[in-house]
Amino acid sequence: MKQSLLQSAFLLIIFSAAGKFLSFFVRILLARQLSSDAMNAYTLATPTMSILITMAQLGIPAALSKLTAQSKNTYPPLLASLMIICINTLFLSISFSILAPFLADHVIQQQSILLVFQSILPLLPLVSLSGALKGYLYGIQKPIQAGATQIWEEIARLFFLYIAFALCPHLNAIHMASIAMLSISVGEAASCFYMILSLHISFKKITKASHLIKQLKKSEFTSVLAISLPMTCSRLIGSLCSFLEPMVMLFNKNKAQIQQMIQTYGQINGYLLPILTMPAFLTITLSNLLLPSFTYHYSRHNYKRAKILFLTISLCCFFVGILCSSICFFYPEQLLRLFYHNETGADALKLLSIPFAFYSLQPCLSSLLHALSLSKKSVFDTFAGCLIRLFIIGFCSCIFQENALYLSLCAGMLVTTCMHAIRVCIAFKRMNS
Repeated sequence: MKQSLLQSAFLLIIFSAAGKFLSFFVRILLARQLSSDAMNAYTLATPTMSILITMAQLGIPAALSKLTAQSKNTYPPLLASLMIICINTLFLSISFSILAPFLADHVIQQQSILLVFQSILPLLPLVSLSGALKGYLYGIQKPIQAGATQIWEEIARLFFLYIAFALCPHLNAIHMASIAMLSISVGEAASCFYMILSLHISFKKITKASHLIKQLKKSEFTSVLAISLPMTCSRLIGSLCSFLEPMVMLFNKNKAQIQQMIQTYGQINGYLLPILTMPAFLTITLSNLLLPSFTYHYSRHNYKRAKILFLTISLCCFFVGILCSSICFFYPEQLLRLFYHNETGADALKLLSIPFAFYSLQPCLSSLLHALSLSKKSVFDTFAGCLIRLFIIGFCSCIFQENALYLSLCAGMLVTTCMHAIRVCIAFKRMNS
């Protein structure tokens, strides 16, 4: 059993690394093919896409994984989750279709971005379904199939983008950004198709499921929502911050300032952050892999062993962060030239690499707070970091101009990470007393 778990963990790390590698190829392709205007439109729409994904999934993947693992009959939680997803996605799609023109005209103040917003609509049902299926696979103890979905997703995106850009090389910026947005839906569709094949879903099973739906009780829906809604709170705060950021950034600015802010915003989110956050997949995997052991020893009052595990996790994560930050600090021009065929933003990448060494600790600390039953405080820390980020953009941009975006990014991340670290230290002191 132990050997099987180790093998599964090793394969998950390999799949995560391969998925991240392919994802980075997608970003490189977008950076090379999209013009600066197309990249700016794409990155301006991305925060809206993120918050819509969070609202569409409602934390159901994690809730379904837990309920499926606990249940002897795995079909009721799955069917209840799928029904909630269908109703929620339908409501969300109609609402966003109505609100999209208002967001483009009056909030983002870029009427042309409406087409990019409309390209998000096919993603909502697909990302909800893929999230539910992935949670179900984890729940029935098939982590390898769940981990492999990212590879198929990124391969499908690469093929779609390559063919689309090859067939339509002379599209305008908005149409190019729309293709980039649609590629995410193509990836999710490929992911769903692979998972359906993995589950061996036949017409007979679908017919059987239609009968089981009629037998579902109210308690099935309540149990899913009771777990999923609290879990989505922290993600929703982060997504809401990203959603509000462009609005706060462009508020009360003249045309020249708006253009400069949009250009810097696109550079940060389209070019710099993918490099700076590259080790996140590994730190998240390490945290998810080792923290169940921490919970096991902590619940049995074996605090010394729990602390050793925490130090192991944090040091491994910090080492990965330091290594990546050192490469970004000493070779910023080479990295940008390697990935994007230009050196634009090299000075900013070098400057941001120093504080982002601490970003690698955030997944570890956040997971540990959940293990210590401090989830509400973890959400508050995320909220505080987001408020600091929006405050700096809103009130300091008149002084620092576009440099306020760099300052807000670092300040928000460091505030959240430091507050997490302080709470963990306080919890450890209480263990000793």
